[in-house]
Amino acid sequence: MSKKQQAQKNLNLTVKLTNYLTKHPELNKYVWGASGVSLVLFSATDKNLNKENEKLVEELKEEGKKVVKAEETKNTKEPWKFITL
Repeated sequence: MSKKQQAQKNLNLTVKLTNYLTKHPELNKYVWGASGVSLVLFSATDKNLNKENEKLVEELKEEGKKVVKAEETKNTKEPWKFITL
């Protein structure tokens, strides 16, 4: 997967997540927490994107950055799961 494809797919997931957070503003504090947090998105269906984004998580952690993993789920009641790494 090219970096351009990865960026486009991440942009599409960002739109989905933004729409969700707009409807659930109480989660913003949890997702973003302290300043300087990197949010990395994971798709419920795109394994190739997730593989590339897992590499991104590792790079960010090696740089000493705080990372929150946002996993899209197939659960309509809870379409996102957030994990602080």
